Amino acid sequence: MGREQMVTKERAQETPPLEPETGFVPEPMTIAETGLDIGLLADLALKALYYEGTTTAGQLGSLLALSQPVMQEVMEFLNRGKLCEVLGSEGHGPTSYRYSLTGSGVARAAAAFERNMYVGPAPVPIADYVNQVRQQSISHVRFDPPAVEEALAKLVLSPETRKRIGKAVASRRSTLIYGASGNGKSTVARRLGEALSGCVLIPHAIDVYGHIVRLFDPSKHQQAQDADRPSPAPRRRDRRWRPAARPAVVAGGELTHYSLELVFNDQSKVYEAPLQMKANGGILIIDDLGRQQMSAVALLNRWIVALEGGVDHLTLHTGQTIEVPFDVIPIFSTNLNPEDLADEAFLRRIRYKVEIPNPTEDEFRAIFDRVGREYGLYIEGPVVDHLLTRWYRSVNRELRGCHPRDLVEAVVDAAGYEGSRAAFTHETLDEACRTYFLGAVDEKSGRQAGKP
Repeated sequence: MGREQMVTKERAQETPPLEPETGFVPEPMTIAETGLDIGLLADLALKALYYEGTTTAGQLGSLLALSQPVMQEVMEFLNRGKLCEVLGSEGHGPTSYRYSLTGSGVARAAAAFERNMYVGPAPVPIADYVNQVRQQSISHVRFDPPAVEEALAKLVLSPETRKRIGKAVASRRSTLIYGASGNGKSTVARRLGEALSGCVLIPHAIDVYGHIVRLFDPSKHQQAQDADRPSPAPRRRDRRWRPAARPAVVAGGELTHYSLELVFNDQSKVYEAPLQMKANGGILIIDDLGRQQMSAVALLNRWIVALEGGVDHLTLHTGQTIEVPFDVIPIFSTNLNPEDLADEAFLRRIRYKVEIPNPTEDEFRAIFDRVGREYGLYIEGPVVDHLLTRWYRSVNRELRGCHPRDLVEAVVDAAGYEGSRAAFTHETLDEACRTYFLGAVDEKSGRQAGKP
């Protein structure tokens, strides 16, 4: 999976409950209300029965995320076609009837598997998906100064930089975060993703002209806390939709043009939704822009219409084209010179450009102090003075926001290896620098052989 993942590490334990503005999708009580063809539902039930062998209508309903009235219609359809038979009952009522495939049912199931191998929650129609994305749009999320400050609280950034980041993300337009490596660009983007509030409803799968597109992805979508709690409404929610925290999807150098299109699996004959579709209702972070297997120009070309019109066009392997919402806040980050990525005309399509500069000496000291406290180390001012004089000023090395954490961790690692208590001194700091920086300072001459 690489770095293409959802930003959930720090959100996982605090996923917000489903909120009213997300909308309530009631469970369909008839096949007509599902918006699906009886043939598609029959195929799903046959494939599930093939795998299960013998099972009850209630268990089938749970597997396919369908109400019992709908399952009863489907099973009656299969019974009339002599595709399944009732073997008995495990209790009272139709939900407890045990079903098994007949010979004709096995043959029909085999034909269904030829069309696609999908077995799971029934899909939702593409039109229903489009309507739901619009209802729970990212435009409903408010980014105000307190929310941005909370998201960036653990980072040492100047007030001006924080304000620029806040204004950019509050606009919900595309933003490029750039600057030297190690100053926190990726961290800023991820923190903004973690700051998203509220939940969205994401379908397990979508029916597109009879084709199945998988959408809900556990690696990128964090299920909401109350996803399986009973609904207070007279009708429970449609279980084909999963309540999840607003997504924050990250793609790095492993991104290819295939990641941005519907990917058809020749074996399962099922499509996988592209990254931007999985990020709908949230933030899409393209990290290390310019280091992908596709150029930055090619990436921006792919999204010209989407960035300006909020609509993406996807093509099925049959040649049919569909329109889906592009309801994301795109954030790009790079340590390359933006002017080397694309010409001015292309860069205009990215509305905001925010630089994360090298830290000042005061900010550098503040980062050291913060990291030291996290590790239970007291870092004295003279020790940092020594670091700045010997390892930076004397060799014109630029300050980087990542250096304090890396050096503190090197001191802690060395103490762990030696079985001693970690202490931040001139000696331990110098030893950490010798193994961290390329071309360490020569002990006699005080000159550096090279720079990182």
